[in-house]
Amino acid sequence: MAKSEKRAVHMQGVRERILTTAEELFLSQGYKNTTIRQIVQKSGITSGSIYNIFEDKEHLFSALVDKFMDIVRSAVNRELKDEDEVHRFIALVYVELYCAEASPVIREMMMASHTSPILMEDIIARHEKIARSVWDLKKHEDDFSAALLLAEGTVTAYLISFDFIRKQDPAEIRLKILSGILQSFAFSGAEIGNLLQFIGKNKELWQKITKSILPRA
Repeated sequence: MAKSEKRAVHMQGVRERILTTAEELFLSQGYKNTTIRQIVQKSGITSGSIYNIFEDKEHLFSALVDKFMDIVRSAVNRELKDEDEVHRFIALVYVELYCAEASPVIREMMMASHTSPILMEDIIARHEKIARSVWDLKKHEDDFSAALLLAEGTVTAYLISFDFIRKQDPAEIRLKILSGILQSFAFSGAEIGNLLQFIGKNKELWQKITKSILPRA
């Protein structure tokens, strides 16, 4: 193995060690309470090495959010491999929201992502590919970026609702969010009804997927 290849393998190992340590700390004490210093102490990796890979805590956290979303996407695609892009897209959104209800840690992670401009841009970029395929199917001429931003904004409202004094019904809000997103993407009332019916008929599947992602959910 060439020297450059060895270095690449080494750096990948360092990166994974940083992410694993950060994930453990985030899961045990939350995003806000975790510092780079704690990651340094627990991982044994110097702060210089961490900052050489990640610009700051937000970018490190962004990599973990990316990992979580990849896990959700893979689980949804595996279970819905015979469904079309529209059904997989709406299932992806629903499962992400369902995970937020099931796990306070995931909820904090998503909330942090939706209240940081840096992380919010990353979230939108990650959702953009699959959302674009759905948008293109509708041949909608309005602003795709605005529709996607609006969709993410409704998710933020959902996350905030968990802290309301007057408690909301998460299941009801999830369906309203899905309906709003589909309206933004120019789906007709009948199409929205059919897709929401699809969500309603597969409650056990969403629970199964969520448990595979969050074993303690």
